[in-house]
Amino acid sequence: MKTINKIKQSETVFIKRSLIKFSPYNPRKEDKELIKKLKDNFKRIGFLGGICWNETTGNLVGGHKRLQTLDLIYSYDGTKEKDYEVKVEKVKLTIKEEKEQNIFLNNKNVQGENDLEKMAFLLPDIDIKFAAIEQKDIDLIKFQVPDFNFGTNEEIKEDIKKIKLTKEQGIELKKKNKTDATKNQQNLFLTITFKSGEERNELMEYLNINSDIKFITSKQFIAKIKELNE
Repeated sequence: MKTINKIKQSETVFIKRSLIKFSPYNPRKEDKELIKKLKDNFKRIGFLGGICWNETTGNLVGGHKRLQTLDLIYSYDGTKEKDYEVKVEKVKLTIKEEKEQNIFLNNKNVQGENDLEKMAFLLPDIDIKFAAIEQKDIDLIKFQVPDFNFGTNEEIKEDIKKIKLTKEQGIELKKKNKTDATKNQQNLFLTITFKSGEERNELMEYLNINSDIKFITSKQFIAKIKELNE
């Protein structure tokens, strides 16, 4: 790694795919749907980077799913005939540092959260599917930003046009919407409290629900209960 202004920085290089090894300890789960989304995005926009490679061991530090996707696109099978060049961020780490950074780069605890109001204003400018926004994301934004009604992209655009008022009108509208939303939403939500994280995880595991989920719709919850009774 290069040192610039007293901070080490990775070096962007192009190397042969055959020089890269998948980290055998990588804890990320296999996700065919994610690979499909990445493949579609690469073919539509191109490969924008995001692969970190440790020159010391030859292992990937980060970007396993990206490399898997490129392998599919290039039909890489490990042979010399199918070898191709990959843009990587080259680093020199010990195996201990490599494992730590492998976890760090994918750790949600060090990834910032989106400002949902800003997200709401971004929606009309984008194609939702190309940003990998799912219905659960829309539901969360809708809950946090009651000024908007959500539906298709065109409906969102119309909703935002309607509330592009003066600053004073906007403030008053927001106050009113929050008050009305609070009254209406009090009867729409059920809160379950737990004595410990273990108790929460036990319920999530019993219902076969991802423990990272913070919100779940009534339809989804009922579906999980029905699955248990089948």
